[in-house]
Amino acid sequence: MNQISIEAKRRFIRVVTITGIILTIVGSWIIGQSDYFQPNGGFNQLLVDMGIFSPIVFIAIQVSQIILPLIPFGLMYSIGGIIYGPLWGFIFNLIGLLIGSAINFYLGRRFGSEIVLAFISDEQYIKYMMKMNKGDSFRKLLIIGFISPLFPDDVFCMIAGMSKLSFWEFYKIVILFRPISLFVFTYTSSHLLQWLFQFIFG
Repeated sequence: MNQISIEAKRRFIRVVTITGIILTIVGSWIIGQSDYFQPNGGFNQLLVDMGIFSPIVFIAIQVSQIILPLIPFGLMYSIGGIIYGPLWGFIFNLIGLLIGSAINFYLGRRFGSEIVLAFISDEQYIKYMMKMNKGDSFRKLLIIGFISPLFPDDVFCMIAGMSKLSFWEFYKIVILFRPISLFVFTYTSSHLLQWLFQFIFG
């Protein structure tokens, strides 16, 4: 394994994450200041004019976010809730999440540690690898990771691809447990962000 290439990938991901944070802060300020992004503003009309292409584009962005998160902290889920409302935001987020989870599984199966180590530290990698093929312990770890917002659940999908789990065993866990935390996060975070915009930007 080429350690230099792993470190280069980690640096790239850190740069992408920092860039995403800056863009998110600047974008939030612009959204809060501009009438264009208000509920009945020009942006809402643009989405209406796009018709079916609006959710398709959003879902495509959401899939790319799961593979390489430019906008960190799951904020794209919140944005979906704000743009489309809690119900449709959740549905579009879920479609993107299900597609992205499948892609990450196959990325892990195809590239293994070469891609996983770009997202997590060596210590985390060793810890997860020790649990990976120990009976039900890895399944339990996946379930906890998919329910809790404190775990790198998208990376867990890649690690699952390295395990003995079949795709359908893995995907059943995804379908049963990832939507739970997604619904709670989409609903609460979208309302919280809307409140913050009103509080900060008036």
